[in-house]
Order: sequence, then structure tokens, then C-alpha cells
Amino acid sequence: MTPRHVLLNRPHMVHLRGFPAVMRMQDTELNSLEIFMSFCAEHSVSSPDGVDIDAYAELCDQRPESLGSLGNALQQLGFEGDLLQSIDTAITTRHEKIDFKGITKGRNRSYKRSVSIPPEDLPDQWQITLQRLRLERTFALSILNRMTSRLCMFAWSAEQRGLPVDLSDIAAVKVLYSDLRSRSAQKNDGVPRWAYLRSTWEELRRFARMHGMPNHVWGMLSHTYDELVRLEWRQLALKFAKLKKLGSARDLLDAAEAMLYSADRLETPSRRHALRNRAAAIAIGVAVPARPEDVLRNHIFGRGIYYEADRDGYRFTYRPNKTRNAHVDELDIPLDNFWTPFIDALILQDQDSRYLETLRDRVLTTKRPLYVQFDGTPAAYAWYSRMWSAVANTGGHIARSLAYDSLSTQGELGIQYGAAVNHHISFATVEKYRSRNARRQAVKAAQTLFADSYDHNEDISDLI
Repeated sequence: MTPRHVLLNRPHMVHLRGFPAVMRMQDTELNSLEIFMSFCAEHSVSSPDGVDIDAYAELCDQRPESLGSLGNALQQLGFEGDLLQSIDTAITTRHEKIDFKGITKGRNRSYKRSVSIPPEDLPDQWQITLQRLRLERTFALSILNRMTSRLCMFAWSAEQRGLPVDLSDIAAVKVLYSDLRSRSAQKNDGVPRWAYLRSTWEELRRFARMHGMPNHVWGMLSHTYDELVRLEWRQLALKFAKLKKLGSARDLLDAAEAMLYSADRLETPSRRHALRNRAAAIAIGVAVPARPEDVLRNHIFGRGIYYEADRDGYRFTYRPNKTRNAHVDELDIPLDNFWTPFIDALILQDQDSRYLETLRDRVLTTKRPLYVQFDGTPAAYAWYSRMWSAVANTGGHIARSLAYDSLSTQGELGIQYGAAVNHHISFATVEKYRSRNARRQAVKAAQTLFADSYDHNEDISDLI
């Protein structure tokens, strides 16, 4: 601990050296007082109040016992009433953060396997091929993960029936088809989602090709795949069905705005923190419809999120994980000022706006994730989709379709906007996200343009 005479010779402490109470203070009390006085000097605080105590506790990362020492020191100097009460409140809040157990820490995606085997239990030669694909980076990580997952499901289904784990075994492949169709139907009111089965067969035949399996295996898998593609196109995509129930982007933004402002009325700090996070996840998700992986890896201050002081707004600039190898340009989305309060709220939480600039500089410098829990730990991987499910009854991925659908009345311009914010360059990818409503609105917008450009002059004398 710093010697007492050194503390008392610091510029912000000199005027206190003659106070008898200061000379009687314990070393821990004097040390806490010096840190607080340094904070007041740095921020030009002459008459500290509760707002300043909160900011001091946060910016100087004070533990409850240090705040208690500060309270004792200020009491000996004659302070009383609201200021000491503010210290007690800050102590309680710091204890709550330390003891916070509301959210799983870190990226926790563990689960009990029930319909698949562990990847390490796959046939040895399959594991060698999968490892080679990862080392060669032949496919995006998300594709390799999905491929591995589907192979583990296939192996589980085959082993449950005593069949070989072999993609050339027709009986084993049929068992997987039956299992997946049954599970999908149970989750979707008795009607399987053909897109789910199609994506499975897409990965199975992709693996068969990369593993060097005979052509007849590829042909068998491709025959089923082609039929599933046909069934998928006949079935209204689940995301488009959900879009009908979701409402408009404006509805979601209104809901997010209401949550943001109602957070201040909640009684406990942790609940206020959680509701501000949820409001921001919905509002920002509408403007930047990111995948959960990018929320985790790229929605970070100073790394994928930047503040532009000249317009008092934020910009999201990064290369999305899934398209980083296919797209030469970064995703670049400057947010309109409407979104500024949502991000500011995540920086401030319960702090006063007079400390916004300091807190903003800190999160940018420390590369803090956009979403952190009440105790300061990053939100878990699944947190983002859970927030969307709580508000919109579907995961955050629906925002990617909403980006196309919300401006569909603008015709192809709206579609191009959806492609831009989703970082899509492939025509095939854009078509997958273009809903029936978007197609109809594009046609309507085009027809309106034709009508508006038509000369309605009814004088036909020049044609006679």
C-alpha cells in the first residue's frame, strides 16, 4: 500500500493534510479517499452526489470493501445523508454483480446427446476426411459443423437399428430419413420441414463426394436430395410463415423502444440491465441482421463497432464469418441516429449521461463485447437468439429474412437493401430469402413505375 505521506502530497489531497480526521484515518480509508479524490479531480467534480459515486464505482472498478472504506472516510470528514446512502447503494450493487448467477457464463452450448453420437465415435476414416477438410478450409466452418452433426445423426440412427454406419447401405440411409422426418413432424404440428431434411442430404452427399465414395452412392443420395428440393419448394418456407406472424420491422422497433424506456422503471439493477440488452438486441438486429456467430465474434466495440463523433452515431464494419472467404468487401452499415440511444444505453446502463464519453472510450479501448451480462461477462452464444425468441417467438435468424421483406414495397431497391445488410452477393442466396410477399411487392412496384412513366396526356390530335 502507498505510504500515507505520499498520498497526502498528491495535488488533489494537499488541501486535506491539515484535517485531524484525515490523520486519524486507517490506511485503507485514506487510500480509498485518495482514489476517490483523484477521480473527482479528473472529472471536475466539486460537489459529488450519487451519480458520481455510481460512476466512480464503475470506472475505478471498486470492490464493496473499498467503497465501505470510502464511506467511513467521508463520514469522518463530516459528510452525511444522501451521499453516504449512495455509497451503501453502490456497495449493494457491486455485491449483486459479484454474486450474479442469472446467466450462463461464456459460450456454453453443451447438451446431452440423444439422437447423435460424439464426433470422435465416427468411423476412423470419416474422421480423417473431416479433419482434412478443416485443415484445407474447403468449406466454411458452419458447413463443416453441420456436416459433422448430420453424420453423427446418421451413425446414431444406424446403430440404434443394428445397421452398419455406411452411407452406401440403403437400409441405414432409409432409417435416418424416417427418424428425421418423424422428429421434424413432431416439432411442426405433424408436418415435417422439408428444408431440414434437404439440408441433411445436402451434407451427406457433399461428404460422400469429398470422401471419395463410389458414384452410385452419390447418385442414391442425390436422387433423394432432388426429391427433397422439390418438396421444399412446394412447402411455404417456415421463415416466411413466421414472417406473416411477426409483424413489420417498424413493429419490432416500436417494441424495442418501449422496452428501452421501460427499463428505467424496473426495481433492480440486474433487471434494468437485462431489459436494455434485450431492447438493443431487437433494435440492432433489425438494422444489422447478424448471425449469432457474428454477434459473438464481431459485435465488439473497437473491432466491429465504431463510434463516429462527427455525426454522433455508430458504424458496424467487419467481415462476417460465413462470407469472409467469398466476399472481398466488408459489411459496412452506418446506423442512423435512431439506433444511437440503444447502444449508448448498453454503455451507460445505470450511469449518468455526463459520463458517456468516458465510458464509451473505455469500451472501445478494451474491445468490450456489445452485449455483456450484469456481472460484465460476455453473453453466451445462444443468448442473442433467445432474446429474439422472447420477443418475436422465433430466433434471431428471422431478421435476415425481415431485411428483405420490410422494404419489399420498394421493389428491387428493397431487395438490394436486404442483400447489402445481409452481406449476400449470390443471386441464389438472395432468391432463398425473397419471400412471396417480397416478390409480389417487387412486381407491384415495377408496375407502378411503368404507370408513372406513361404519358397520360389525353389529347390525341397529333395522332390523327
